[in-house]
Amino acid sequence: MAAHSIISCVYLCYCVGHKGKFGHKFLEFEFWPNGKLRYANNSNYKNDVMIRKEAYVHKSVMEELKRIIDDSEITKEDDALWPPPD
Repeated sequence: MAAHSIISCVYLCYCVGHKGKFGHKFLEFEFWPNGKLRYANNSNYKNDVMIRKEAYVHKSVMEELKRIIDDSEITKEDDALWPPPD
């Protein structure tokens, strides 16, 4: 399979956060097949508004992202085996 066809099927959304006494805090990164990167940051610090940014990344960044995902073997994991959140 050609490199461009592998990269064209990559979509990744990474979100991490928690709910606490100051509200729901999170960071979110989305990488789209066309190279679009979307970023969101909701810290709720002093009732601040959510920060959202968009940019496009180079094809080499998408290739490296794909390599990292492949090397990590995260796609072989099964969500059903993860412990419930506490």
